Amino acid sequence: MKISFHGAAGEVTGSCHLVETTAGRILLDCGLIQGGKERHERNRAPFEFVAADIDVVVLSHAHIDHSGRLPLLRKAGYRGPIYATPATIDLVRILLVDSGHIHEEDARWTIKRLRKKGKDASHITPLYTQADALAVMEQFVPVDFNDWVRLDGLGRVRFVAAGHILGAAIVELEIEDGDACRHVTFSGDLGVEGARLLSRPAQVESPEVLLMESTYGDRDRDEEDDRTEALFKVVRDTVERGGKVVIPSFAVGRTQEILARLNDLVESGRLRGVPVFVDSPMAVEATAVFTRFPDVYSKDARRKYCSGDAPLEFDGLRLVTKVQESKAINASRMPSVIISASGMCTAGRVKHHLKNEISNARSTILFVGYQARGSLGQIIQSGVSPVRIHGEWFDVRARVEQIPGFSAHADRTGLIEWYDGLGGNPDHTFVVHGDPEAAAALAATLRQREANVIVPQRGESYEI
Repeated sequence: MKISFHGAAGEVTGSCHLVETTAGRILLDCGLIQGGKERHERNRAPFEFVAADIDVVVLSHAHIDHSGRLPLLRKAGYRGPIYATPATIDLVRILLVDSGHIHEEDARWTIKRLRKKGKDASHITPLYTQADALAVMEQFVPVDFNDWVRLDGLGRVRFVAAGHILGAAIVELEIEDGDACRHVTFSGDLGVEGARLLSRPAQVESPEVLLMESTYGDRDRDEEDDRTEALFKVVRDTVERGGKVVIPSFAVGRTQEILARLNDLVESGRLRGVPVFVDSPMAVEATAVFTRFPDVYSKDARRKYCSGDAPLEFDGLRLVTKVQESKAINASRMPSVIISASGMCTAGRVKHHLKNEISNARSTILFVGYQARGSLGQIIQSGVSPVRIHGEWFDVRARVEQIPGFSAHADRTGLIEWYDGLGGNPDHTFVVHGDPEAAAALAATLRQREANVIVPQRGESYEI
């Protein structure tokens, strides 16, 4: 068996791993590269493998850094099945179509800018289009959690709840390899303890080969204050100053977790009269998907849902889709909470809200998730001022806060606890999906448990 790492190896973004045996080839994820100056070139670069030779694609979850190059895989010749959970399929349709729209708009603006300068723009094309995104959706095959499904001539696959976002899965593969059966587990992205909507990651048995994420492999998050209390304090203090709280948030997962916490504050009577805007058509669609899958909520969330307390609905919540409504939010000086995508401030409506509030000392920019190196979110979070947004420079006078506990990724302790729950060391463990420092730190900890650990780099292959 050979495993090749084509993304999210020595980095967080662009998850893409190829497993090859005598029976065939299985691709785990096919994600878009986000953050960093070279992302455009890397996303447009040809795949380092022949797309048409892939037999099966298995998608761990919907986030665009795991799914975002699937339309390109189809354009490169892949016509086989893409296995994912039903909730992941519903969410990835939203994300890929939105991604296609963004690429179309980027190309349109680039063409307009070049033509304005009298330059040739004939070579400018979108990375892929909305039509490309819809075309690849025809290849998806739904697989319910905990059901083993046969992969024709290859073996079988099972999805186990990862708790990261709705539909996110730990992938278990039993792969035929001659007379042998190889047990490979891909952790995908592991969720957190104490999330409001979803349960902690499920445990699985120790496999022969483990591919394990390490996003927070070098640090624990400060959980001394309850996440709901920390959110309440930021909102209360900002409202008292007469400002707005701008929350750059991933449309899928993070937005819904924050809404569930705000729901608790509003319905307990502690937060009243403060408008909460979800200003992202994609986040509005994703929230609707969440309401269709209450069966995968955590026990506590399911109990409240069954008692009539919908966790994603409360007084003062306004779901914004139209551009004019979005502009009206910026025009108003009323204190409010604005949740908008993208979570790393790389695109979307949040950039307009940042332009409007980042130089307002009364307002707060609140980060609630991981910021990839080179992203606008990471630049703001690191204390740089001024920052460049849509070609203009803005002084950062707003307060910049973060609540790491809202991250949908398990921290160092959570990762180690999940690993220890395997019940023994895999024969081979590959630490992926982490910046070099995070991956190295997690690998060092696992080696203390006498694990055989490798931290692969992008483009490397290993024979098992």
